[in-house]
Amino acid sequence: MYIEIKEKQREIINSAIKRAGTYRKLSKKIDIPRASLVRYKQEGAIPEDRFSRIIGFLGVQESSLKTRKLEDNWRQKTGGLKCVKIKKKKGTFEDQLKRAQMSGAKKLKSWHQRMKKESPQEYYSIQYEKFKKIYGYKFLTKKGEKVRNKLEKDVADMLIKMKINYDYEKLVNVEKRWFFPDFVIDGKIIIECTAWKGETKAYQLLEKIEYYNKAKYTTFVVIPKHLYRKYKVLDKHLILGVEGLARVAQLVRARGC
Repeated sequence: MYIEIKEKQREIINSAIKRAGTYRKLSKKIDIPRASLVRYKQEGAIPEDRFSRIIGFLGVQESSLKTRKLEDNWRQKTGGLKCVKIKKKKGTFEDQLKRAQMSGAKKLKSWHQRMKKESPQEYYSIQYEKFKKIYGYKFLTKKGEKVRNKLEKDVADMLIKMKINYDYEKLVNVEKRWFFPDFVIDGKIIIECTAWKGETKAYQLLEKIEYYNKAKYTTFVVIPKHLYRKYKVLDKHLILGVEGLARVAQLVRARGC
């Protein structure tokens, strides 16, 4: 933290010099370099600890002075603003900004490519956490777990009621493709939930299910009953309404999950 004396800073430093006798003596008494004292006399901001030594030497109370506190990085901020102002005046600011943005974008792209190749599980986990923060998971299940929407909450609560353990949005890897199914039960059963009113979603889910099949998952898709026509392409995988989860419970018990 830095202190700037709004009024009479020169007088304050001069008074300290006069009391000590000379710059050199003052420097020795309060352990502040002479060059710094000269600078402070020219209205420069003073580090907080040095400010305390100066007014302590004079016996002056801080409350009696008009001061302004500055953050530790105030010089960098001030210098940065001056630099921007000069570059704008010269007409070079926009060009440099674009180059910096392009450089940053290239570095970010390189990071994504490297992480996908070298640490895919860590990469997709990081991306997933970012996704959750952006979209927000505001619905709470009976066990206090945050989920994305009302349908997922109802499904989770029903599974809890039926005493079926599950992992919510667990990372699943199938043939170098990574997914976060809504619910995974004992690594064998996947439940996806959707109330999206469009056939496009049905075909997207169909593609995911084909991958899940390769990893030998049994997949169910829970939808509201009135959306059956939109999702009939998934017919054998569909569960119409939360009450249809009894079908999953039967399979769980049969498999001993």
